[in-house]
Amino acid sequence: MRYGHRAAEYKDLQDMYKKTRAEGFGPEVQRRIMVGTYVLCHGYYDAYYLKAQKIRRLIAQDFEAVLNGPNAVCDVIMGPVAPSVAWDLGDKADDPVANYLADIYTLSTSLAGLPGMSIPCGFGQGGKNAKRPVGLQIIGNYFAEAKLLNVAHQYQLATDWHLRAPI
Repeated sequence: MRYGHRAAEYKDLQDMYKKTRAEGFGPEVQRRIMVGTYVLCHGYYDAYYLKAQKIRRLIAQDFEAVLNGPNAVCDVIMGPVAPSVAWDLGDKADDPVANYLADIYTLSTSLAGLPGMSIPCGFGQGGKNAKRPVGLQIIGNYFAEAKLLNVAHQYQLATDWHLRAPI
């Protein structure tokens, strides 16, 4: 364990792993790790993992066609980071489905293994949402991180969202 959190006190290597993961990961991350481990360990490998890998490849092929294929139509893809502004801490703690759905726009980027980033592009409207930032997701092509960073830089030169604070 060279990077990130490491438990301060432990007896042996296995104890260090257990304590580090218990201390370093929040409940949602632990839940996702456990679901993934369960699916891979309990005979669901063929039923879920192999099918998921095939779907992952199809997603990557779709991105490749748009960004790199013979009829490529764009240099980057831009869109929202999430379907809503952020909610209060702990507000959806008892609703794991809401937590999963909040990731819906960023999942495909991760599944395809593409570089992506989020930059500020505004604030929500009305009530307490007016104070919540809105993120713009920029997705780039494989090994085109420089172009991705340049697009984000040009956006920040043209706007001042990255300097604004909620009112």
